[in-house]
Amino acid sequence: MLSGGWNGHRSIDRCLGAREGGDPDALTEIINDPPSTYFEFLTRQAAGAKYMCSVCEGAMLFAASGLLDGHWAATHWDFLECFPTLFPKVKVADGHPRFVLDRNRLTGGGISAGLDEALMLITLLGGTELARQVQQNTQY
Repeated sequence: MLSGGWNGHRSIDRCLGAREGGDPDALTEIINDPPSTYFEFLTRQAAGAKYMCSVCEGAMLFAASGLLDGHWAATHWDFLECFPTLFPKVKVADGHPRFVLDRNRLTGGGISAGLDEALMLITLLGGTELARQVQQNTQY
């Protein structure tokens, strides 16, 4: 968990400011409010979830809530420089993987990696044949 928010981390502006898509201001507001309702919700969901999944900047929200402490994770490549500084308890996977599965945490890189990540989740929940059918039906 990021203690005291991420104000004062110079890499944040570079980390979020360079990104297209998403809402950096909203993400910053959520992460700068550690006791937030959002983090409480994530923590409650994680307690009973078979899998917790994120893609792109979602890994930052999971990490800020402490849900990735001690886990390997993937995130968008543009966040890799600031991630270890902001969330030192999270082990960021090398080599820009499309997704990483560590125990019941499934994290994906950029948004298009969510397609591969979703197929992995379908495999985990419904088996390889179901994932193959979904892949074929979506022409992916």
